Amino acid sequence: MTKSMRLRRRREFLAVQSAGTKVNTRHFVALVAPSAPDAGVTTGRVGLTVSKRVGIAVVRNRVKRLVREWLRTHDWMPPGFDVVIIAKDSAARLAGLREIGLDLSRIRGQVAAW
Repeated sequence: MTKSMRLRRRREFLAVQSAGTKVNTRHFVALVAPSAPDAGVTTGRVGLTVSKRVGIAVVRNRVKRLVREWLRTHDWMPPGFDVVIIAKDSAARLAGLREIGLDLSRIRGQVAAW
């Protein structure tokens, strides 16, 4: 993931959280907001949040790796949107990319519909 594809600073996450619309799925919550006009990005930006309630560090890192891999192989997010993906504690029990893909494709489809 290149730097231009990620939300990296706390203020970017907070901007999406304050102005974003919530999209709930079974294992994730996504906060979606239009990209800032001064960002100048050509692709959608994504930030991941996996809290300690999901599990120990090994489990949290596994969830993040699987989400990043799915996003990388499935055309990322539509341009013009910033998305913060928050893992619910049930995300720790997901077996692989196929199960994660069900929720993330639903999120991506709803974002693309806007």
